[in-house]
Amino acid sequence: MRKYKYIWLPTLIAVYFIFMTLYFGLDLLRSGETTRFWITVGSETAVLAALVFFLKRRERLREEREKDLSDNK
Repeated sequence: MRKYKYIWLPTLIAVYFIFMTLYFGLDLLRSGETTRFWITVGSETAVLAALVFFLKRRERLREEREKDLSDNK
């Protein structure tokens, strides 16, 4: 489960993001705050993308470190 953290963690956060967008975002759109809505959506999407890349890199570095440790023994 730990190995695929870069998949399941952003997916859970994305599901939460979609729920909150539907719950609060529709109120923002109804009140005429479209700019605020789209800035929020864009920033949350950017954070999710950065999280995926960060976790994927972290997993790759962990695997390389474990490989180096096992090769040295």
